[in-house]
Formats: sequence, structure tokens, C-alpha cells
Amino acid sequence: MVSICVPAYKKPAYVARLLEAVLQQSYKDVEVVITDDSPDDSVKIAIEPYKNQLNIQYFHNVPAQGSPMNWNKAISLSKGDYFVLMHQDDWFHDPHALSLMLNSFEKDPNIGFVFCKNTAQKPDGSYVVLQGIPSLPYQLKQFPNRLVLAQVIGPPSNIMLRKEVKEKVQYDERFIWFVDVDYNVSLIKAGFNYAYIDQHLVTIGLHKDQTTEFVGENLDIKFRENIWFAAKMGAEAFRDWKIFDYYWRLLRNFRIRDEKDFQQNKLPLEEVVPVLLHMFHGQKRVPYFLLRLGLFSKIFMFLNFITWKLK
Repeated sequence: MVSICVPAYKKPAYVARLLEAVLQQSYKDVEVVITDDSPDDSVKIAIEPYKNQLNIQYFHNVPAQGSPMNWNKAISLSKGDYFVLMHQDDWFHDPHALSLMLNSFEKDPNIGFVFCKNTAQKPDGSYVVLQGIPSLPYQLKQFPNRLVLAQVIGPPSNIMLRKEVKEKVQYDERFIWFVDVDYNVSLIKAGFNYAYIDQHLVTIGLHKDQTTEFVGENLDIKFRENIWFAAKMGAEAFRDWKIFDYYWRLLRNFRIRDEKDFQQNKLPLEEVVPVLLHMFHGQKRVPYFLLRLGLFSKIFMFLNFITWKLK
């Protein structure tokens, strides 16, 4: 059985669209687990017509859990041999999506999860392929931390996982912006092998109410969670110059020129790992107008990278 785990919050029309897509799936041994954070019964009412067509387990959270706590709850209540954490604003694009994902597990019993091409749809109906760095899906076992450069696995809706994953990996409930990157890196570091399907099986719905929009208006969240994730990766990750360069550009782009700049982003200095402080002190010695010039910034970054490795 496959569990479709849906952490819901208002937007009953989105939930109904998702259930319609589940009904269209050629694979039928499915349960839908809905954990609802809505302050009203709008989602509960919207799913009523589907209860005699689908195996739906509905739970109304009082009080609301919030994400990603509600994500973990939905997964914990699932009973399937496999599960997909499906955001309510996403849906299955291909009627054979579940079958194709399950085929990957049958072909290789050693994989723990499978993901597909990361494709999103704008409100106007046009599609956007979100994945960058085409080679990265095939290199993640060697370079899991490089998901910070391009989230090629994509959001949770893009992934089917074995139930055994639940025992080892959960969504870190501190995160808002970095939560899916952190989870996917943790999957790989926990030793779960994976398969990639280069097909558009799931559509990610883009709209103005998404977390991306919220974080875009509260950039301190993005900065703070990047710093937290650096601590979770550990110093060894920064021996990869691409990871080092990513964080070098982060400090530069947020114009961190003084210790107070960390605090203005609601980040105590003691939470900043030594390698980032090394970058910070290196950038302070360079006029900011030079740091903004790509070639000069890259030269200073490599010099700072070499001195860090020598330390």
C-alpha cells in the first residue's frame, strides 16, 4: 500500500484537486492521510464526496501543529509500505506516477526513495522545470551537501519513500525555508540509496501564499536557516570548494560586515560556526565594492578557502 500524506491548511479546492488526481492513478492500493490544521471544517467538508471512492484517514489538529510539525504527524500516522508527503497545492500530473515510482523499487530493492523531475506550474498555467545542475541527481551520494546549490530532489511531493525511512529521518521542526533540503541531505547521509526518474510525474503548484513568498519578505529567516544548516553539515563539508563558495556569497550578498549584522538577522554569534567566522573576517578586509565584482570576489574566496584548509 502507498500512503499519500497530506498536511492540510485551508484551501479546500486544492485538497479536492489533489484527491481528483489520486483517483486518476492507475495504481489503486492507496490510503490518503489528511492531517488538517485549518481553523474550520472547510477541508473536512470538501473531502466528504471522496470518502466512498478513496481510503481516507482524516485528522483535525486542535491546536494546529504548523509546518513542518504537521508534516511529521501525517507521516507518523501512515500505514503504507511506501509513502509520499504530498503538499495540498501539488498534484500527480501523470496517471501512472505511483506505478512508475513503485517500479523503481521493484527494480532495485536496495533503494530507500525515488524522486522525479521537479516541474512547477505558475498560476497562468505555464510550466517551469525547477531543477538545475543536470548531473547533480546522479552525484548526490558523493556530494549530498550540494543540494544547497540546487534543490534538484525538489519538495516532498516529488518523492516516494519506503516506510523504513520514518524510523531514521524526520523533518527538522526548527526549519521553515531549509526544511526540505535538510531532510533530503539527511536521507542520503543516513545511507538510503535512491533512484531518479527523469519524467514529469508530479506538478508543484506555485502561488502567492507559499512559504517562498513569505521568506522573500522575511530574508532573516533564509539567512538564519542557512547558518543553522552549516552547523549541521559540520566543518568537513567546507572542504568542498563549492559549498565554501555558496556560503561566501551568502555572507557577501547579505552584506555581513560587522558582528552586529548577524544579530540583526536574529542570529546569536555563538551559533555561527568557525568556518563562517573565518569567511566573515576575510571579507571585512576587502572593500565591499571589490567583493561585488564577480572575478575579484572569486579570487578572494579561493584565497580564504586555502587559508581555511591550511588551518
